[in-house]
Amino acid sequence: MCGIAGIVQLKNSSLNLCNSIVRMTDAISHRGPDGEGFLLAGEKDLVAAYGNNTPEEIKNNRFDFSPSVHISDTGNKPFLAFGHRRLSIIDLSAGGHQPMCVNQKKIWITYNGEIYNYIEIREDLKKKGYRFLTNSDTEVILNSYLEWGEQCLEKFNGMWAFVIYDREKNELFGARDRFGVKPFYYYIDENIFAFASEQKALLKMEGIKTGINPAAAFDFFFKNTMEHEEEGMFKNILELFPSHAFRMKLQEKKILQWKYYSLPVNEGWENFSEKKFTEAVSNTRELFFRAISLRLRSDVPIGSCLSGGMDSSAIVCAIDRLRKNKAHGVEQLSLFTACFSEKEIDESPYAELVARQVNGDWKKVYPSSAELLKDFEDFTYCQDLPIWHTSGYAQYRVMQAARDCGVKVVLDGQGGDELFAGYEPYHFRYWMDLLKHGKIKSFYDETSAVPSSLPFMAMQCVKQYGTALIPSELMPALYKNYFHDTRYLKPGFWKEYKKRLAYHENSPSSLNGLLAKEMYNFRLKAYLKCEDRSSMWHSVESRTPFSDDKELIEYVFSLPAGMKIRKGVNKYILRESVKGLIPEKIRERKDKKGFLAPNKRWISEIKDQLRAVFKEQDEYLHVPLLMKEYDDFFSSTSRPDNNRVFRFMSFAKWREVFRI
Repeated sequence: MCGIAGIVQLKNSSLNLCNSIVRMTDAISHRGPDGEGFLLAGEKDLVAAYGNNTPEEIKNNRFDFSPSVHISDTGNKPFLAFGHRRLSIIDLSAGGHQPMCVNQKKIWITYNGEIYNYIEIREDLKKKGYRFLTNSDTEVILNSYLEWGEQCLEKFNGMWAFVIYDREKNELFGARDRFGVKPFYYYIDENIFAFASEQKALLKMEGIKTGINPAAAFDFFFKNTMEHEEEGMFKNILELFPSHAFRMKLQEKKILQWKYYSLPVNEGWENFSEKKFTEAVSNTRELFFRAISLRLRSDVPIGSCLSGGMDSSAIVCAIDRLRKNKAHGVEQLSLFTACFSEKEIDESPYAELVARQVNGDWKKVYPSSAELLKDFEDFTYCQDLPIWHTSGYAQYRVMQAARDCGVKVVLDGQGGDELFAGYEPYHFRYWMDLLKHGKIKSFYDETSAVPSSLPFMAMQCVKQYGTALIPSELMPALYKNYFHDTRYLKPGFWKEYKKRLAYHENSPSSLNGLLAKEMYNFRLKAYLKCEDRSSMWHSVESRTPFSDDKELIEYVFSLPAGMKIRKGVNKYILRESVKGLIPEKIRERKDKKGFLAPNKRWISEIKDQLRAVFKEQDEYLHVPLLMKEYDDFFSSTSRPDNNRVFRFMSFAKWREVFRI
């Protein structure tokens, strides 16, 4: 797990690539405190260089990619520069250093991620005659590219973002994992193409032309979306979407993108079969254990996040079962939980059941509003974007606790709800499936099993179908009338971008279709972004088996929707698959809380100290009016939806932190 950066000069310019690549990698040093490396390529020469944070044992080693000169002493003027910051997880020796090369220095890579099935791929490649000099998964990627070209992506099970420089073909090949666990951002204009793991690294590059993207800012306030389009909050900084790859022929200086993977989804209807369901439960359990087993491959200690929900509990108990079977050398498992004084959101009693069952080393953190205020600047900077909810801070603190305990790898349950249908609105989509296929009795049985199903169904109908019937020209007026916080936006900003509210995105026609949408460029990607930044800020690698295990995900999406919600119970197949593994009190829980924080109370407690972040000369916010009504607006009792209220604080803080 690491941080990557790179620059390609497309035209002759005064840009100093060496200075820029050093600043870029420095900006993401938290992603890789264990090492630093550079590749500088000119028309004729090529140099592997080290920096101020490269360990001595890495320099002048026996490998072709071992650096032999400090980047400030290379003396060349490259047209291409790669940078890498290393978090040592697999092969802690000099053999894991990057940028790495194979094939007599003709193929180079800078890579962030983990290919969990690298051992199996390596054995396949050995049978084909490939020799390996290291024990790293990085070398496996390079030789996979040599053997299978761009189709090598089909072989990988894991998370990744990488760029390969093919010196013979004079081109770049880059890719991001299927569901966006690892980030990839880039910038391109007539002079340069640059990429990095985080936006903050690109901001350090010479010659970048950026600022606030007002369309994305508007969507942040009113559409509850982050990075839904290629261009996010930073103007001209683009995101390579999940399941996408690119090629750039350096002579032509043009980038070609394509989607290399589409999730196979079963959107058909199938009546429930006990026999098939029993088989599916067995298969799901087997694939789940295999996914966990693969993600225990590490040369450093592994722990786990433990919220008290079913997903994280299943992961922890599976690790314990594998440990007891001596399949892995995991000693007492370190577990990390965020706790709160509010009983309605605190899940620590459930987490304690799991911690006791597995005899784990259970560490609890108690985030507070005072700590959020103290960490607000660092938390905002680590996330790159405005923070949409205070719950992200709880995750930030959990990762901090892992780091403080010397744990460099944690497993987490992110993605379980999108994979197995864990959120309440998924019930409605399943009920519509039943009606669409004429299953009236099943519809009655399912809705009857859910308390207050009729009011809930009416509300969902309005949300998902009612708004589509409203003429697009009326949407902004209705929105402004319902959401009173619109009055705190500058009139010109509102007027110019309110038309974005009129866009109606077609809703998928099936439960599995909706879940597939959530897995891609929607809900899950936003959660994974927060997970990546919070963990990597503390130099901790987070592994999410429900979000990136190809075999498990494809199998679950091959199952009919009726196996995911049944008898009013969501995540039905997962519940049955973990029977006997996790405590029954957790397996039978129906009171899903999600990963929450006391948002309303915290906002009320920190509002006075955050007045100063609002600057009067703001082209987006109507600051004078906001200051006049400040106490009422940020009161914990005057507004039911404090999530929207918090966005004003986080947006202002984001602008202050990034000076934008």
